[in-house]
Amino acid sequence: MRLEKPSDLLDPEALLERPNASLMVLAPHPDDESLAAGGLIQRALARGARVSVVYVTDGDNNPWPQRALERRLWIGPQQRIDWARRRRGEAEAALRELGAKGVSVHRLGWPDGGVTWQLLEQTGAMLAAMRELLERERPTLLVLPDLVDRHPDHSAMHVLMEMVFQGMPRQARPECLGYLLHGRSRSGAPCRAVFLLDPDEQARKRRAIAAHASQIALSGRRLMRFATDTEMFVAGLDCHDRDSPTLPWLPPRLARPWLALLAVDRCGGEKMGLSAGRDANLFWRDGSPAARTSRQLHLPFYVKLYCPLPSPWVFDGWGWCRFGPSRA
Repeated sequence: MRLEKPSDLLDPEALLERPNASLMVLAPHPDDESLAAGGLIQRALARGARVSVVYVTDGDNNPWPQRALERRLWIGPQQRIDWARRRRGEAEAALRELGAKGVSVHRLGWPDGGVTWQLLEQTGAMLAAMRELLERERPTLLVLPDLVDRHPDHSAMHVLMEMVFQGMPRQARPECLGYLLHGRSRSGAPCRAVFLLDPDEQARKRRAIAAHASQIALSGRRLMRFATDTEMFVAGLDCHDRDSPTLPWLPPRLARPWLALLAVDRCGGEKMGLSAGRDANLFWRDGSPAARTSRQLHLPFYVKLYCPLPSPWVFDGWGWCRFGPSRA
């Protein structure tokens, strides 16, 4: 998706000073709102802008911190419910630290660690839910995960939001700032917006991050790296469109029996086993056949390479690529 980037997108505060400004922060898990936009939330409130925070999941599928803090090995359904309750409480405390008592909070309750699969299986319902939320809150500025974020819940939410925007008139879409909490930007990254926090905002953001005590327990040093005097965003929706059916990857042949491809467009998603057959319509970087989709996908569509083998590692090795172009 290629959208114009007005100069204001390089200056987030200017977006907050627009008449009737409204900020929405999309957080796949409790703590993402503080890490990515704790300073921006404070500044928006200080400028009198409306603020809403959308928690996509309750962060209940978080076994290693839960095992460490609760001194247990086995985690069952009730324990996950209890952990979700704890993380919701931490998020409320973090918002209080940010001075955001009056913000509009939405909890979608989607599966932690399973947003990608829900996106493939319930595409229409997820699109409808997010359209309804945007219509209700009418944000002028949306802060959302970047497409290249290595957490699968984060990247799946970016894909979902792009598909939501594809069905909206341009004038009805909010301006977008993307954040990256896991992984690194790709080469040739688009323009970056830099938001500067004053010392008081930085201190409050630090306290908000610390309020997520369950996450600080094992990852305190990593999370506190976000408590600096700057917040960095991608200005607008980044452009990584591919205009041919060639994928950006070339996995080793010995690894391919254990890999699969996922594809999704506005009509739904599917999982594909890899194939070297002549009927392939997706191809590896070197032009060799990769897989065949069950139907013709509508541009723009999104493809992800992943390994379905069980692993304690939750982050993506490859992530999504987007096939376009779309100039809606």
